[in-house]
Amino acid sequence: MKLINHGITSAKHDLQELIECVQAERSANLDSLRGLQLASQLLVQREAQRLAARDPKDVRIARLSEIERKLRDRLDVIDTERQVAAIRVPPVTKTGALIHGRVTDAELRSAGRVQAVLVQADGKPVDGVPSVDIDESGYYAFVLDDQRTAALGDGTKLQVVLQTADARIAPTAGADITLKAGTVAAKDVVLSDKEIATLNLRPTVSATAATETLGRRTASSTATTTRKKAASSSTGTSRKKGS
Repeated sequence: MKLINHGITSAKHDLQELIECVQAERSANLDSLRGLQLASQLLVQREAQRLAARDPKDVRIARLSEIERKLRDRLDVIDTERQVAAIRVPPVTKTGALIHGRVTDAELRSAGRVQAVLVQADGKPVDGVPSVDIDESGYYAFVLDDQRTAALGDGTKLQVVLQTADARIAPTAGADITLKAGTVAAKDVVLSDKEIATLNLRPTVSATAATETLGRRTASSTATTTRKKAASSSTGTSRKKGS
């Protein structure tokens, strides 16, 4: 952090430096917290495996499974917070405008790699405002300079349209943006499952395939436990015979 501290002349720069410092510290703390959660999850998994090897019917296994599920949920929340902490909002002039936000799913996780286009009410892209690629945090930002903002005029209705190489949609959550010079318009676009599928942002896994995979894992785990018990029993028998 580098503060100039020359009074009003450096106030804007110094404030930006302070904000950047806070953001960086927040990201570091979230990274550390995520590491602790992962370590806790690993310990719970190992303990469940240890109990299952001794007795697959141990009632504590179900309890540990529930704890692990809650740890995964917490990890999802932490990952979302890490995405938000990585965002850096661009500056806006007194007569310009900034339209920005995140494109997410219903759980507020980044929806995936997609391109955002700023359009007018008639669906035509705003001249002089290029499309932007949404980053890993799901963040996008349209910076309108003074001339473009003045040309459009206060009160102009705008909308965020999303597109990929295969599809283009105008999500309802990206509509109703009112332009006003010198302001920042925050517009988060939460996509429905159908919109995410249309943009092909997430791989689809059928319920049958998921069930088959789970079944194979369960069968494999059961077989491993059975083999271990058989080996243990065989070893014990051999020792008795030897004695």
